[in-house]
Amino acid sequence: MKNIWSLCFIISSLLGTVLVAKENDHDKAIKAVNEGEILPLDKILNNVNQEFDGRILSVNLKDSEKGLFGWVYDIMIIESSNRVIKIKVDAGTATVLSVISGGEK
Repeated sequence: MKNIWSLCFIISSLLGTVLVAKENDHDKAIKAVNEGEILPLDKILNNVNQEFDGRILSVNLKDSEKGLFGWVYDIMIIESSNRVIKIKVDAGTATVLSVISGGEK
């Protein structure tokens, strides 16, 4: 029984660490928007919707993309043809950096 409580304590400690890390990432993103370092998500999505037709499946914001500098939005869209595309967008300028087309979903 003592081992079970020890395991529960370790797991809860690890989960708390993960939650704190995510909160800090969220705070960093809000600070970047407030300081004008990156554009708000609604402006990014308006730009993407003008260039691409489809529904947005997911959006992720990264503050250090391999091979790129600064903040990058990874956006996945499903087109009316059921083709999924992944778009990388510069978070500071809303410039589309790359488009990767996937198969049908």
